[in-house]
Amino acid sequence: MTHPRLSARSAPLLSSGTVRELSEAARAAGTGQVLDELWTARRFLDGTPAAVAILDTDLRYLYLNDTLAGFNGLSVEEHLGRPMPEVIPGSGPSAEVAREVLRTGRPQTVVFDGRVPDHTVDVPRWWLGAFHRLEAEDGGILGVAAVVMEVTEGIRQRESLRRAQERLELLEETASRVGGTLDAAEACRALTDLLVPRFADYAAVDVLDPEGTRRAPATPVPVRLRRMAVAAAPGVPEPLTPATRSGEVIFHQASSSMSHVLTAHKPMVLNRPDDDTLRMLAPTRQRLERYRALALHSVAYLPLMVGGEPVGAVMLGRRAHSPEFTPDDVELLELLTARAATGIGHALRYTHEHETALEMQRAFLATPHTPGPGVEIASRYLPAGRGAEVGGDWFDAVALPSGRTLLVVGDVMGHGVRAAAAMSEYRSLLRALALQGLAPDRLLAEADRTAHALDLDRVATCVLALLDPAAGRAVLATAGHVPPLLVRPGAAPELADLPVGPPLGTGAGGYESRPCPMPPGTLLLAYTDGLVERRGEDIDTSLAALAGTPIAAGHPLPDILTTVLDRLAPAQSEDDVTLLAARTL
Repeated sequence: MTHPRLSARSAPLLSSGTVRELSEAARAAGTGQVLDELWTARRFLDGTPAAVAILDTDLRYLYLNDTLAGFNGLSVEEHLGRPMPEVIPGSGPSAEVAREVLRTGRPQTVVFDGRVPDHTVDVPRWWLGAFHRLEAEDGGILGVAAVVMEVTEGIRQRESLRRAQERLELLEETASRVGGTLDAAEACRALTDLLVPRFADYAAVDVLDPEGTRRAPATPVPVRLRRMAVAAAPGVPEPLTPATRSGEVIFHQASSSMSHVLTAHKPMVLNRPDDDTLRMLAPTRQRLERYRALALHSVAYLPLMVGGEPVGAVMLGRRAHSPEFTPDDVELLELLTARAATGIGHALRYTHEHETALEMQRAFLATPHTPGPGVEIASRYLPAGRGAEVGGDWFDAVALPSGRTLLVVGDVMGHGVRAAAAMSEYRSLLRALALQGLAPDRLLAEADRTAHALDLDRVATCVLALLDPAAGRAVLATAGHVPPLLVRPGAAPELADLPVGPPLGTGAGGYESRPCPMPPGTLLLAYTDGLVERRGEDIDTSLAALAGTPIAAGHPLPDILTTVLDRLAPAQSEDDVTLLAARTL
C-alpha cells in the first residue's frame, strides 16, 4: 500500500495585506481573476464567525483567522509557525483527531470541550470541529484544515433539559415512594433510602413527637424529637452504622442546627465545620464522638414543611471523598424534601390518629370482664393491618343478678378515633341497660331508641347472649350482626339461627329474642365480621368455613380461639377481628 508523500515543510500563508496588494497589482495588469478569487476566499475565511485554521503536517499553524485567535486568547502572530499543543495546552484530543485525519485522509467531525484562557470566567465550553486533509495538485500532503464552531449554548440547553427531566423523575419517585404509605416510619425510611447514597453518605429524619416537642418553637429552644429513620452509605465503618436507631428520642439543644432549622424554616449547610461548631450541633457528648468518628466534613439540615409549618427535619452528611454541598445541591434537596414532607406529614397524622384510636380501643377492651357464676370466657382482638384505620369493635361480659351473664360483641360502623369514641358510648349504654334486667330484644330496642335520640353519628351492629347456666339455657338477639357459633358437647358446630334486626342507632326498632339450650360444657363463640368477610367472596362461604372448623367444646378456650384465627383470620385484614368465647360449666 502506498501513502501520499508529505510535502516539504510549508511556510505560513501569505498575510491578508500581501494577498490584497497582489490582487490589486494583478487587476491593474489585467490578469487578476485568480488572485481576485483568492482574495474573496481570504475575505470569507477572515470574516466568518467560525474559527478556521490550516496546520502543516507537524500541526504548525500556517493560517488562522481572528475568530480562532480570539477563542485561544492569543494574537494571530503568536500562533503562526508553532505547533497546536504548544500554543494551546490541553488541546491533545483535537491534535489526535488532526493526526488521524492526516494519516487516513478521512474527514472527521467531533465535539470537544475545554476552557478559554479567560481568568475571569472558568467554565467549560464546547466546540464542534470539522477536520479534513489538504493535498497538493501532485497528491502530496500539505496539512490539515479545521473549521470550529462553538456549540456551548446548545449543549447547555440540552444538559438543562436532561437535568430537568431527571429532577422531575426524582420528584415523582419521591412522591411515589414516600407518599405511597400511611406508615410514618416507612415513609421516613423511604426518604433516607432516596438520599443515601445518591446525595449523602449519611441521612437521618427527625420528626416532632406528640410525647416530646409537639410543635416547632418560635425561637431556638431545646427540642425533643423522635428519630424515625437513619441510613448510611456502604463504606461507613460498621460500628457506626447506624449512628442512631430508628425510634430513638433525640434531644437537640437550643444552639443546635436542628433547633435553628425548625425555627427559621430554612435549610442550613455547614461545609467543613470546625470543632466548636461540631460541638454545638451534636446533641450529646456521645453523639459528638460518633460524628467525629463518622468523619463528616459537610452537613446539611432541611426542614420538612407542611402547610407552612415544620413536621420535622432531615440531616444529611458527607464524608471521605464526597464533595461539599453546593447551592445547586441544596436547591434540589429543598425540592425533594418539600415533596417528601407532604407524604410524611400525611403518614404522621394518620399514624397518630391510628395509634390514638388503637390505644382507646385497647383501653376499653382491657377493662376486666367478670362473668357470672358457671361461665368462663376468653377473648382475642386483632387490629387491622398497618394500612387500615382502627375500627370500632368491642366485646363485653356483664355479671347480672340471679347468676346470669350478658355477653356482648359489637362493631361500630366506620374507622378511626370517632369510631373508637362511638364504640365506648355504645358499650357504656348497653352495660347500663343490662343492669335493668331487660331481655335481649328489649335491651336492643331501648339501646336503639336512646342512641337515635342522642343523635350518635355512627350506627353499630351487635349480638347479645344472656346466659343462664343454672337453667341450662341462653337467650340470643342480634342487631344486624353475624350469628354466633354454638358447639354443644358431642355435637358438630352450628351457627345460631337468629332473626336479624337493624343496627343500633337507626331508630327503626324491631328486634326479636330467641331461646337456645345450653347444657353444661356448651361453647358459644361470638365475633365481628372482620373474621368472615372477604373482598370478592360471599359471606355465606366464610360462615360455612367457620361452621366447618374442627372445634372440640372441651378444649381450653385460648386454644380454640387460636384454632379459629389460624384457619380463618386473613394475613392482611382490612378490618379488625374480635372474638369472644364463653363456655358454661
